[in-house]
Amino acid sequence: MRHLVLGLVAGLLLLGGGSAHAQGTLTLRDRLVIVNSSSTAGLAQILARSFAERFEGVQPPQASTLGSARAMEAFCSGIGPQTPDILLVTRRLSRAVIESCVANGVRDIIEVQLGLGAVVLAARRGEPMPALSSRQVFEALAAERVVAEEFVPNQARFWSDVGAGLPRTDIRVILPVVGSGHRALFDDLVMEAGCRYVPDIRLLFEAAYRRTKCITARTDGRALDVRADQAVAALLAAPPGTLAVVSYDQLLASGGNLVAVPLDGIAPTVASIGSLDYEQARTFFVYAKRQHSRNQQGVGVVRGIHEFLVESTSEQAAGPGGYLLAAGLVPLVPAERAAQRRIAEQARLMSR
Repeated sequence: MRHLVLGLVAGLLLLGGGSAHAQGTLTLRDRLVIVNSSSTAGLAQILARSFAERFEGVQPPQASTLGSARAMEAFCSGIGPQTPDILLVTRRLSRAVIESCVANGVRDIIEVQLGLGAVVLAARRGEPMPALSSRQVFEALAAERVVAEEFVPNQARFWSDVGAGLPRTDIRVILPVVGSGHRALFDDLVMEAGCRYVPDIRLLFEAAYRRTKCITARTDGRALDVRADQAVAALLAAPPGTLAVVSYDQLLASGGNLVAVPLDGIAPTVASIGSLDYEQARTFFVYAKRQHSRNQQGVGVVRGIHEFLVESTSEQAAGPGGYLLAAGLVPLVPAERAAQRRIAEQARLMSR
C-alpha cells in the first residue's frame, strides 16, 4: 500500500506540473504539495487558491484528495520531493500514525488547528422540525434500506416512516453537491454516523462497500443536490417542510430566516460546536513537515511552508469574517486563534 500511495503522489506531482530539481540546488521542488481528506477538500482548494493570490509569482499549491487514511499514509511515507509537504484532515494524528511517520524519517511535524467544521440541518423559520437523530436522517435519505436482510430501494415518503413521533410530512432535503467539502462532512458526520448502528450494514466486510451503502443518497427527488453556496436560496424557495444541509456560518448569516434542527439531542451553537458536544462537528487540522522547509542558507525541499501556515492561521483566513468561512469553518475562540498563529509563526513542533 505504501508503494501504491507513493506512486499516486508522484503521478499527481507530474500531472500538476510540479518539478523536482537536483539535490545541490536551492530547492528540490517548485510548488507545495498538499494531500487532504475528502471532508477538507473545499478547505484545501480555498487555501491553495488564496496562497497563490497572496504571494505573487508562486506556483499554486497542488492539492490532492486521497481520503483520510491514504492522505495520512502519503504524508508519513518519507522525506523528500517525491512526498507531500502538507496534510489537511479533520482528525488529529493518532499515536500509531505518528510512529509510522517517525519510522519513515518524518520527525519534525508542525500541527496547527484552523477551526471547526459543522454540518447543520436547517428549516425555515416558522416551520420547526422535531429533533432528529443521525440514524433517522440516514433512513430518510439513503438510496437503499434493509428489509428482511435485503437491500431494497428506499420507499420512505414521510418523516413518520423513519421514526415514531416524527410528523407525517414529506421527506425533502437539500444537500450540498457530491464532491464538495460540505457534502463530505455531511456524509462523514451524519450519513455514515447514522448507518453505523444498522446491523446488516455493520456485517458488510468490505469497508468501501459498507461506506457506499451508508453515503449514497436516493435519487427520486426527495434529496436534491445543489451547490453549497446556493443551499440557503434553494431552501427559501422550496416547498413547505423542506430541510437543507448548510454550514453554521450560513445559518448565522440567514439573519434568523433559518433555524437549526437539533441532531442526536444537541442543537448547534458556538458553545456546543466549540466543545464538540455537537457530534456533527470536527476540528480542521493542518500538518506540515518542517524538514521540507528551506533553512537560512536557502536549502530545502520546497519554499512556502512557513508562509502557507502563517497565512492559513491569519485573521483574514481563519478569523470571524475570514475567507475560510466559505468552506464551513467555525473560528476558534480569540485566545486559541492567537495560540495557533504563534505556532505557525514560530514553526513550533508538536510535542506529542
